Amino acid sequence: MSNDSNEVLYKKYKLEGRLDSKKLFKEKHPDTEYKGTIADAFKKQFNVSDNDYERYVKKYCNSDEKHSEIQKIKSKFTGERKGWPDGVVAFYDWYKGKGQACGYCGISQDELYKLFSKDNNKKLPLNNAVKRSFGTLEIERRDSETNEYNPENCILACPLCNNAKSNLIDEENWMSLFAEPMREYYKKLLGKDLKNEKPEKLAAKPLN
Repeated sequence: MSNDSNEVLYKKYKLEGRLDSKKLFKEKHPDTEYKGTIADAFKKQFNVSDNDYERYVKKYCNSDEKHSEIQKIKSKFTGERKGWPDGVVAFYDWYKGKGQACGYCGISQDELYKLFSKDNNKKLPLNNAVKRSFGTLEIERRDSETNEYNPENCILACPLCNNAKSNLIDEENWMSLFAEPMREYYKKLLGKDLKNEKPEKLAAKPLN
């Protein structure tokens, strides 16, 4: 098996929890002997070198957050989202493919983390409320009538856009009337321009 194939397998197993649970890994490979960790078993089973395994881990880890990026995105794969076409791996790829930025105003996840920082320099939230206290990009369902979780009907949105737009303002009016003022507010809080341009337009909404 090639290194590329092993990397894909690592991602799949990590997302499915098979590298965090001996029980799950053994269900897939009942004849594997355990004389160490699940990582050791994985490397032996698929002939993965220590160096390659470390490379896989680093690639899917957000060093600033000191925990697995895979686990962070997987934690959003809950409730109705588990009906996402082709499962958690497809959900992860969709999420990563969105560029880690709000699809409405364009603020990046890194910039949101700065505003919602846990230190004394944080700008948001305005009080000590727990809700949305980490500034994580949220998954907005574009069609509020069907409310389906699928790649065509979902977009990443910052907490402010998602909360203010809600199901009260349609996408076209939000983009033309409110997205730019939201950007100006973020610029004021950050004290500088946003690193991303405002998204020009959204893809066509799915038909009901």
